[in-house]
Amino acid sequence: MLSRHIPNVTQVSTTISKRTFIISTLATLTNSQYFKNIQLADEIEDIHNKLPFPQMDEFIQQAREPLHEDRKFPDGRIKLNSLEQSSIFLISGISALLNPANGTHINNFGEVSSFEFVLKNLRDQMLQTSTGRSILRERPLMNNETLDPEWLKTLPENSLGFQYLKFTEDGDSRAPVKLIQDEELAYVFLRYRQTHDIVHILTKSKIDLAGELPVKAFEFGNTGLPMTGLACFAWFKLSDKRKARINMFDSFLNGLQSKPFIGVKWEDFMEWDVEDVRKELGVIPQN
Repeated sequence: MLSRHIPNVTQVSTTISKRTFIISTLATLTNSQYFKNIQLADEIEDIHNKLPFPQMDEFIQQAREPLHEDRKFPDGRIKLNSLEQSSIFLISGISALLNPANGTHINNFGEVSSFEFVLKNLRDQMLQTSTGRSILRERPLMNNETLDPEWLKTLPENSLGFQYLKFTEDGDSRAPVKLIQDEELAYVFLRYRQTHDIVHILTKSKIDLAGELPVKAFEFGNTGLPMTGLACFAWFKLSDKRKARINMFDSFLNGLQSKPFIGVKWEDFMEWDVEDVRKELGVIPQN
């Protein structure tokens, strides 16, 4: 089990707020029009031929190809109606479960399952701090183009920047957001997506399945994004030996009690020692 520290008043308030939001999210989803549309899509005998848009494989491929002007936003995001969103949710969710190695399905599912009220909650968390507001205003991106690798190499070995460079040496590019309809909320999700590697570093989680699952549990506690919670069910695919090595509930509580990662300007922490970053944010690394 993870060792516990005594949280301060702010952390307690944040934890209660996150817990309340996650519970209300689960209750709201079951009664939402979005899920009624999913039931409708599921009842269509041949979903590929009868949906009001091109065949599904062809439609997903459009995320990488030029679209007609009336089917895309100026920044390249795809315009979707509610039935299209629900259908992509259904198909990409099943595909991601059956084939977790397919990054396209996972990315699509992550976006269409990030319902507007969930993303608005994350945005509102950002608006509560001056740092979060500056992130929303400036829209920084985390990649090799904005975080100079040559500079990161000069940092101490145990600094967050050096560890980030080491962790992303095979590439740190994250897929652009294509399926979220609101432009500001699309950036909020992209910011979450681009900080995924930071969670790995701070929790000392590897990039195999046994390492990804605790990260998803942490992210669910920290963000409340439905996709991160649903991903935790892949735990049942692990062998008994690997299951014994991780504690999903501890990881969830770790994310729940930590400061909201969505409002952290990681670019300002690159020179910090990793242990100091953990203490600042209330993160407990995996044993």
